[in-house]
Amino acid sequence: MKVDGAHFDQVLADLDLAARELAAALERDPARWSRGRPGKWTAGQHVEHLAITLAVSADAFEPLAARVRDGTLARVPRRGPLQWLWVTMVVKRGTLPRGGKTPRRFEAGPGPSREHTLERLRREIHRHRTLGDGLSAQQRDRLWIRNPFVSRWHYTLPEMVQVHAVHVRHHARLIAEIP
Repeated sequence: MKVDGAHFDQVLADLDLAARELAAALERDPARWSRGRPGKWTAGQHVEHLAITLAVSADAFEPLAARVRDGTLARVPRRGPLQWLWVTMVVKRGTLPRGGKTPRRFEAGPGPSREHTLERLRREIHRHRTLGDGLSAQQRDRLWIRNPFVSRWHYTLPEMVQVHAVHVRHHARLIAEIP
């Protein structure tokens, strides 16, 4: 699948699918929500972490949408070789390496509510849909934010949505490993 403004609906549909598959797996085994591997997050904390990261990117994109509409947002920065490699690996190939340290602001709290957290996940995905729906394909490709983890890097809106889909699937695999 091409990850650009013209294919935004497909990229978003992929994120929706990843989130629905994650929720369905948790529906099949509701007890897993509060379980985790020793010293690791519970399934619920994984889902809350996903909702937090979606909220952070939506919070960053929303104020810039008006600027991309009126043409005052700075051009999308160029990428260096290391960021190009990262985007190729994560956005284009759908691979997210394991073992990264999550910054504290993206960490889940103890004992997240199942219904509230799953609803928040859906709501944060909807915020990204609303952003894309209000823009042309070209504007979606011009709307960019700094990478929330590596501030000297950046993502366009379609790229960020694809990163979220990869991220959801990454955490779904971690949740599946919970006994």
